[in-house]
Amino acid sequence: MLLLPRHAVLSAPALSPSSPSTSRFRPLPCTTAPTSASAAASADDTATDAPSSLSVEEYLVTRCNLYPNVAARVAPELSAVKSASKPDAVLAFLASELELSPPLIAVAVARDPAVLTCSVPRTLAPRAAELRALGFTTFQMGLLVARCGAAVFRSRELVAMVQFWLPYLRGRVDKLVAALKGNPGLLTADLGTVRSTIAVLKEEGTLTDDEVGWFAVSYCSKLLVASPEEVDAVLARADDFGVPRRTRAFKDAIVAAFSATPERLAWKAAFFRDELGWTEAQVKTAAAKMPTLLTVSAARIRRNWEFLTKEVGMDAERVASFPALLRYDLEGRLVPRFQVMRALQARRLWRGRDFNNIAAITEEDFVAKFVRPFLVKVPNLAKIYAAAVAKKEASS
Repeated sequence: MLLLPRHAVLSAPALSPSSPSTSRFRPLPCTTAPTSASAAASADDTATDAPSSLSVEEYLVTRCNLYPNVAARVAPELSAVKSASKPDAVLAFLASELELSPPLIAVAVARDPAVLTCSVPRTLAPRAAELRALGFTTFQMGLLVARCGAAVFRSRELVAMVQFWLPYLRGRVDKLVAALKGNPGLLTADLGTVRSTIAVLKEEGTLTDDEVGWFAVSYCSKLLVASPEEVDAVLARADDFGVPRRTRAFKDAIVAAFSATPERLAWKAAFFRDELGWTEAQVKTAAAKMPTLLTVSAARIRRNWEFLTKEVGMDAERVASFPALLRYDLEGRLVPRFQVMRALQARRLWRGRDFNNIAAITEEDFVAKFVRPFLVKVPNLAKIYAAAVAKKEASS
């Protein structure tokens, strides 16, 4: 049976946690050897860090806005802190330089209490300067801390990871920051493993750099930071679609194999056979031509199928040969173009019957080939098309 699970593999959400992985990320200590430029700042720190009777737990509650139970849990990690001067400087930096709100500062401290022991002039401020040089705004640096944690921000590996991803995103810092919302692991994964994974995907799926960038900002981003074993399992599942490796179509097979569980794919294949009446061969044909078809919702497939068979007059064999028809927007694409085709056929201005070609071309090409050339003979053709599109927009 098509696409029955033959290879064990984690489903997409399980490949990487939604929060930064502590097993993959080793934050550096917050102390570094002072340079000549920071010697004065270091001396000031030493002068102001005189012993005092600081209650760390009380400080976390009153100054960092942590809940008492959270403060009690993280306070032991700050047992060496005897003065409030350095934590005060860190809080001021987070609030003024990164523009983090008090609730976000509380989250940052709760996730990485050691950030309060960092030196602002030797660690945090230089990191902010490095990110600004790469194109980050203050707001974007704040989002990075909110989404990835302060431990990531203060890590020496951060700049190298950012420099690695930006070329795939055409230098767009905003795209990288947006991608971190769904997968902060992009900045915490092992860089060597990520390089190896991307090399495999480029070779087997013929991915371009732009497509790697698309993976990074899409729901497939977790595949880029998965372990080699998980990547191999996804590729093995992609083979089940019958698409040869190292072809352009295999990229879609990778996306489909990663996006849905084996059970979901098997259910969708059964949906085509049992509800739509397709043969096994027709399901295989459609899956090989467009693997991602098996990730489309059953509701959309059902509605498009009914339109194509009842209104357009296509049969299963024809639709299986052009599976993209089941993915297109029904009201916004298929219906308006079909109405134009019928208007032209009624006046014997177009004798073609291949609706797939009409549905597949771009909007610009469709208007240029099927609307503008016939406006003299069919003055209301533009209105027919515009009315159909407007109906879709009104209902959405």
